[in-house]
Amino acid sequence: MSKDQEGALFPIEDGNYKMDAEPVVRIGIVLEEDKKEELRFQVPSVGYLLEETGTDVLADSEVIVRCAGDKITLYDLDGGILSQDLKRVRIVPPAAARPEKAGDGVLVRGIVSGRGFHWSKEIDQTLSDVLEFLPRGNKLILVNEVPLETYLVGTITGEMSGECPIEFMKAQAVAARSWLLGQTKHPHPGEPFIWCNDDDCQRYQGTGGWSDRAVQAVSECRGEVLITESKRYCDARYSKNTGGISEDAGSVWGDPIEGLESRVDAPEGSEVQRFFPVTEENLEEYITGDWLKNTDAFASPNVVEEETITRYLGRVDEPDRYFRWTRKLTQNSLRRSLRQRGGLTDLEAVMELRPGKRGKSGRLEELHVSYRASSGEEKRHTIKREFNIRAAMDVTFLYSSAFLMRPKYGREGELEEVTLHGAGWGHGAGLCQIGALGRALKGQDYRTILMHYYSNVKLERIYD
Repeated sequence: MSKDQEGALFPIEDGNYKMDAEPVVRIGIVLEEDKKEELRFQVPSVGYLLEETGTDVLADSEVIVRCAGDKITLYDLDGGILSQDLKRVRIVPPAAARPEKAGDGVLVRGIVSGRGFHWSKEIDQTLSDVLEFLPRGNKLILVNEVPLETYLVGTITGEMSGECPIEFMKAQAVAARSWLLGQTKHPHPGEPFIWCNDDDCQRYQGTGGWSDRAVQAVSECRGEVLITESKRYCDARYSKNTGGISEDAGSVWGDPIEGLESRVDAPEGSEVQRFFPVTEENLEEYITGDWLKNTDAFASPNVVEEETITRYLGRVDEPDRYFRWTRKLTQNSLRRSLRQRGGLTDLEAVMELRPGKRGKSGRLEELHVSYRASSGEEKRHTIKREFNIRAAMDVTFLYSSAFLMRPKYGREGELEEVTLHGAGWGHGAGLCQIGALGRALKGQDYRTILMHYYSNVKLERIYD
């Protein structure tokens, strides 16, 4: 990438992965789907400039950004108009306002985190560098324009906690940097940003969760990425907890991704190895067997203790048992979720659920649903892809599709409820965050961690 292309991150020409300098990225913070007609922000000190008018933004006072049609108006809290009829609003910090610690930057209230997932909530965030508000009909879009390394500190402390071991955070930073640069398709085509701030891209939450350790971690691996054998950025995806065995990318997304292959996430010679690959024949023991009491799998509570997990999770994560979990679904809850999120709008009653094809980690790629339609007709439907299965089975979204089912039937043979016993949290491909954390707690450095989760890759610094 030449000097005059700095910041133009997408698309990246295959094989041309060298850069001259740290790029700037544009991250969607508030999206049209968030349905925000109004936002509030507060700059911390004087010198923040409203680029459209060349005037200073009120310091230490909340400003209301309101959208109507394709125009933006700024108000103070008393309803006084500060500026109006703007086609966009760019808030530019003074040159000296570089973020150094937690909470540095502009406070923005009510940002959605966890879109579409059971942990969805609104949180206030502090965002450094440039903020750009754009109208989209009567809805606002907010974009954060930020240097990549600054973005990464906000990502590794959004995905997990700033209290994590530094070697874990370095591994997470390299994976996050590689993933961002390794996209072969625009994640949000047609939008004024390339990546968003949430789980469908990467969880970025500004400076609010920063720690000295996180800043140090990103600095120590500055510019380092994973490069595949074909000399491309590795699309280094990751999830929260594999459950002990990671998944092939092709099983999750339908197409293979270079470097992302199923792995046993345990020490060499571990008992976990005998379950690889997970099949219908060994699934029950893998998920519920007595061997779990003493397992050495890195993502297990024997390595990362449940009593300490809240110290390491991201601030919007909800503490729970993710290595192994249980969920009971009633006929009513299944009917509701399969109608709303499974597309079976004519479903009257679920008759049977049968597992289909599984990946090597035990994650379902297919789930067969037999049901009685509102017309009285008996129908069959196959849900494909692990994400769709997790969404369709539960309105609060299942932790993973690696589960076995124990159904309970009524006197007339109808399904009354089904108990799911499951493993892991997330799609399971690439780096396992809890597993990588366990590896760091056991003394592994970030290079060792990365080389386990991503196959046939090398670590290379692409800018200073």
